[in-house]
Amino acid sequence: MNAVHQSKGMTLPLDPMTMPLQGLHVIEASAGTGKTWTLAALYVRLVLGHLRQRSLADAGGHAGLYPPQILVMTFTEAATSELRGRIRERLAQAARFFRNADHETGEADDTADDFLRDLRAAFSQDQWPDCSYRLDMAAQWMDDAAIFTIHGWSSRMLKQHAFDSASLFQQSRVEDSERLKRTAVQDYWRKWFYPLPVEQLSALKSIGNTPDEFLKVLDKLWALSDKAPGSTAFEGDAPDTLLNNWTLWQSKCDTLHSLARSSWTPDIVSLVNEAATSKALKGYRQDWLQGWLEQMELWVQGEPIDLKTLERFS
Repeated sequence: MNAVHQSKGMTLPLDPMTMPLQGLHVIEASAGTGKTWTLAALYVRLVLGHLRQRSLADAGGHAGLYPPQILVMTFTEAATSELRGRIRERLAQAARFFRNADHETGEADDTADDFLRDLRAAFSQDQWPDCSYRLDMAAQWMDDAAIFTIHGWSSRMLKQHAFDSASLFQQSRVEDSERLKRTAVQDYWRKWFYPLPVEQLSALKSIGNTPDEFLKVLDKLWALSDKAPGSTAFEGDAPDTLLNNWTLWQSKCDTLHSLARSSWTPDIVSLVNEAATSKALKGYRQDWLQGWLEQMELWVQGEPIDLKTLERFS
């Protein structure tokens, strides 16, 4: 296997036979380099307690582990099924190899790879029957092996520790969160947006004109929340309160707009033209000015206007 593992800050070539089985280790490997084979090899060593005998024997325990005591996590259900089968097959092969060995010659009835030969050589011959028994028991116990997907293991822990985690005993997993988000946004849109008058809808342009546009805005917020989870409680005002406040604000704006429109008289337009012609106003060229004045005329008649244009004559 062309891979390396990191241990205590050092990067070393990966040897499944000698890799420490205690502490934290990171294995780096690309596709097709034998990750499943290596996992199965490490599993066999854990069952036999290879290179763990001394530390656990001093504590009065057995160095080996059985499938329910070894946690293996992966990404998909298909991968868990494949791992379970491959590990069971490897355990059974190793059990036969230890069981069928000739104690005098050390030969085995079936062929095995170098890993199994080196592993068997690490134990004395009088230990081989016990090793074979443990490996055979582990192979038969694989139906109860702790091999899960990440979300499957998380769900199992939440159920087993429901009181400590303050979660439900029965939980369901959302497979398609995007569809659920879209449904929630559409329901929210129907509840809050459909009843609004046109005047209030104009206040919501920044969040989109359709549920899909609104969903794109929320996706960015949800992505930030996933990276830095915080309190889920919303501490702001309710939507109806915000809309009522906006209505009052808009009423004040409409009053000010009426006063401003009544102030934009033909005399003011003449004065502006004269100031621009005499270059008393900087940045008001005649070819630009006429377009702005046309926008102002439409605004006086009740049409909307770009605020930047309005600010030029404020």
